[in-house]
Amino acid sequence: MKIKTARFGELDIKDEEVIIFPQGPLGFEGYQKWVLVENGLLGWLQSVEDETLAFVVGNPFEFYVDYQFDVTDVEMKELGIGSKDEVNVLSIVSVPPKVEEMTINLLAPIVVNSKTKHAKQVVLNNNFYTVRHFVYADLITSMKQKEVSNA
Repeated sequence: MKIKTARFGELDIKDEEVIIFPQGPLGFEGYQKWVLVENGLLGWLQSVEDETLAFVVGNPFEFYVDYQFDVTDVEMKELGIGSKDEVNVLSIVSVPPKVEEMTINLLAPIVVNSKTKHAKQVVLNNNFYTVRHFVYADLITSMKQKEVSNA
């Protein structure tokens, strides 16, 4: 199928690439169909239903190898997840004009069943993480560590 996007022009996507949010992401409950446009460390979660709606996203484990969260049994059942191997996790990233002030939402990750492509944004019962965790310095450190380990 072809979709129009404000950032990428027309995209040709396969039906099996569409991520379905039965309840929509938080604050965007009316939008159930999304596609992940990957672009290296950060990507875009693009609405299939609204060409102007897209979020910058990243895998929180790419920034924080010790990131931890639990998906409840109810959420696992809602998403049809049979094992943790079927879980893909994304976090919404906010990139303001001053890139050094970039933040990542670690408190409400998006959990995707990698087999069925069903997704849900969950709010963790955790006082350690925030919705606006400053990530720029950690991103630079992570990139430097990867360069050293690949050398």
